[in-house]
Amino acid sequence: MSTLAPVVDAHHHLWEVGPDDMGWTREFPVLHRSFRLAELEPELAGQGIDATVLVQSLADLQETREMLALAAGSAVVAGVVGWVDLAAPDVAEQLAGLAEGPGGERLVGIRHLVQAEPDPRWLLLPEVLRGLQEVAAAGLAYDLLIRAHQLPVAVEVARALPHLRLVLNHGGQPAIAFGSLEPWASDIAALAEHPNVACKLSGLVTQADAGWTIDEIRP
Repeated sequence: MSTLAPVVDAHHHLWEVGPDDMGWTREFPVLHRSFRLAELEPELAGQGIDATVLVQSLADLQETREMLALAAGSAVVAGVVGWVDLAAPDVAEQLAGLAEGPGGERLVGIRHLVQAEPDPRWLLLPEVLRGLQEVAAAGLAYDLLIRAHQLPVAVEVARALPHLRLVLNHGGQPAIAFGSLEPWASDIAALAEHPNVACKLSGLVTQADAGWTIDEIRP
């Protein structure tokens, strides 16, 4: 590892493609296969990346347990952003169970695929807010996987839970391919006013078309 500050990639997915898992990858043949840590490690080393954070892909506690177990045996995995059922009455127990299991000390955050929820204000449901409070109480961050139209809700969450560290994924998914950044630009500026919010670029390029250029992505 470099004597300088370590370089950490904040967002990687690993998955096993099975008959019932990762069905969305069938639309993208290059992604429709299993991706394992043994394949990722040399890629990180080749790019001068010291470590990475594994991020959940499934709404499944077992996937999170498996990522934490991988982290326990690898110096390359600096942290895991896992999943719990935020709306469940036993969310605190779920979090404690993960923390107490193999690799539990590498659990750094929680994420849910809010972008897939039919209710655009799902994050503001009383039971979900209670779950987010438990995430904060556990000393964890919460990764916001939302669409651009859900940014105003994220602003409300940041305001309601100032003690919860929020990490916006994919830059909030602006409609780059359509050439219009409003209302995303105004909404992201409002979210940026909250000191408990950080932002990952991660999959920002997935919002551009296949022929994207750096100039299209550059702010």
